[in-house]
Amino acid sequence: MKGSNFYNLARSVLRILFKYIWKMRIIGVENIPVNGPFIIVANHSSLLDGFVAIAAFEYTLTFFSAAYLFDIPVVGFVLKKIRAIPVSTSRKTVSSRRTVKDALDVLKNNGILMIFPEGGLSKTDEIATIKSGASFLSVKAKVPVLPININGTKNILPKGSIIPRTGRIIINVGRIIYPLDDIESMTFSIVDSLNKLMIGDVK
Repeated sequence: MKGSNFYNLARSVLRILFKYIWKMRIIGVENIPVNGPFIIVANHSSLLDGFVAIAAFEYTLTFFSAAYLFDIPVVGFVLKKIRAIPVSTSRKTVSSRRTVKDALDVLKNNGILMIFPEGGLSKTDEIATIKSGASFLSVKAKVPVLPININGTKNILPKGSIIPRTGRIIINVGRIIYPLDDIESMTFSIVDSLNKLMIGDVK
């Protein structure tokens, strides 16, 4: 899916920053599909993670973002420009039907969804549970899921910090997960794959 001028410019700038300042490196490039549709899922330990995802992939990603973020002046402007999809949280609710429709439309047009399935910033180095959105969409649209681990951002910009620190960013790309028959099994498979990537067990 072709990106907007704003998205392409943002990706170029972010790629320079992450590659030259934080030495961003991608491991497992061979696991990345050539084309969509598919869903990328990742751990979420820092506010930098979304920016890292934009910089790392050649595709235009459509993000799931908390609905209340769209009301924050600068953040909301950026989210609208990159055509993110608002998702309900405890701080603000939106139509779930509209969220699902928008997501399925992206996949029907061979797009790529970017979802942080924990539903917020992680407090631990292990994923115990995730929201079922990615699993539901995979099963519903019959599209695969690509698990990735974003490592290093938690130390560079910890929760509550506003000034980035020095560090190194490594993105581990796991093997594609093909859609299963039910949401529960798909959810288990996603959690298992993400945790294996986080501890380096990707064999």
